[in-house]
Amino acid sequence: MDKYIGRIWVSLAVLAVALVIFFQHEELKPINIKEGKDAFLVALTQLGVLYIVALFVERSLEVLMKAWRQGGKIQREEKTESGTNAEKAQAKQELAGYRAGTQRRALLVGLTFGILVSLSGVRLLGEIFDPSKSGASAFQLGVFQFTDIIVTAGLIAGGSSTIHEVMALIDKFLKKTRDGTK
Repeated sequence: MDKYIGRIWVSLAVLAVALVIFFQHEELKPINIKEGKDAFLVALTQLGVLYIVALFVERSLEVLMKAWRQGGKIQREEKTESGTNAEKAQAKQELAGYRAGTQRRALLVGLTFGILVSLSGVRLLGEIFDPSKSGASAFQLGVFQFTDIIVTAGLIAGGSSTIHEVMALIDKFLKKTRDGTK
């Protein structure tokens, strides 16, 4: 059962969304891009801001993780250098498990930091789209804000390299488009 918990959760989420769409389809209106702003430039600007925020969060997280987990890592690394081959192998396996645990904790703390930053007002989608002027229902506005917070938090938690990859992908697309129009 534990093996399939992720699939079960995703299936239930998809089912919930399908039910909402089925029962609320008349209230779900498209969200408009903010008037007077070039949505693409706003998105690039927000990605740049999120890149800087992600760098700050990454550095804070690195310092926090070192203070929290470095002692245990050093102890386990020392065990891998002394003892019999069997003891060294067990120590290496223990070190790998410890590193995986540290990675998992870092991701969860990073996601928490990302959610806090998003809740404080640094967001991506809200800067591009204006759901209040599109006649969206209160439910739809709530879902939009929730999604904006989660998407932004995920980008921040993914780190600056994730945002850099998105920006590089956009740059590559723009270069191909420019080359195609020449």
